[in-house]
Amino acid sequence: MNIEKFTRALPLIFLTIGSLAHAQTQYFKDHGASISVGATSPFEHELSSHPTTALYTIPTPAGGVIDTTVSNQHTYITDSAGFLGSFDFHPRPWAGVELNYGFNHYGRIYDFNYSAATTAQKIEIGNDVHEFTGALQFHSRRMIVQPFFNLGAGALDFDPRAASNQIRGAGLLEAGLDVPTYKGHIGFRFEGRSLFYRAPNYYQPAISTRGWRAAVEPLISTFYRF
Repeated sequence: MNIEKFTRALPLIFLTIGSLAHAQTQYFKDHGASISVGATSPFEHELSSHPTTALYTIPTPAGGVIDTTVSNQHTYITDSAGFLGSFDFHPRPWAGVELNYGFNHYGRIYDFNYSAATTAQKIEIGNDVHEFTGALQFHSRRMIVQPFFNLGAGALDFDPRAASNQIRGAGLLEAGLDVPTYKGHIGFRFEGRSLFYRAPNYYQPAISTRGWRAAVEPLISTFYRF
C-alpha cells in the first residue's frame, strides 16, 4: 500500500523538483551567475626575505640530530600546472562576487647553509596547494570584450608529502577579459592573477625565510553563464 502511494506521488515529486530547479536557474540567470574552469601555472616572485643566523637542532642523514648554526635561507618553487574553478554571482549590473577553488602541485626548494657542512644545502618538498579565495568583482558586460577587475582574499593550504600541512592567509588581485561566444552563455576568459602570502616553512623555523611571496598566474578558462 505504501509503495502504491509512493508511485502515485512520483509525478508530483518530479514536478516539484523540476520547478525548484527551474526557479533556481532563473534566479542565477537574473543575477548574472556563471561558472568557469581553466588551466593555470604559478610563477613565484620574492617580495621580501629575512633569513636569520641562529642555532638549531636539525636531523642528520644517519637518523640522529645535531646542533648547528643555520643561515642564508632561501626558497623557490619548481614549474607546475594546475586548475582553477570559479563561481561568479552579480547582484548588480557592474559588480559582483567571485568564489574560487584552485589546485597546484609543485616542489618547494629550500637553500641554506649550516656550520656543520662546508657546502650549501638544498632540500625539496613536494606539496599540493589548495586555494580557497573570494573576491569583489567589478566588470562591464555591455561590450563585446568584457573587462573585469577583482580584489579579494582567502587562504592557501600547503599540503606537503613529507611534513605537516600549513595554512597561510592570502591576498588576491585579478584582471582580465571575458569573451562571450555562443548566445552569450558560453565564452572564454583570459586573466592574470596574483596571490600574496608568506612563504611556508612547514613549522620548521630552521628553513624559514620569514618573507613574502607573490604567485603570478596566467589563466585561460571556459565559462558558462546561466
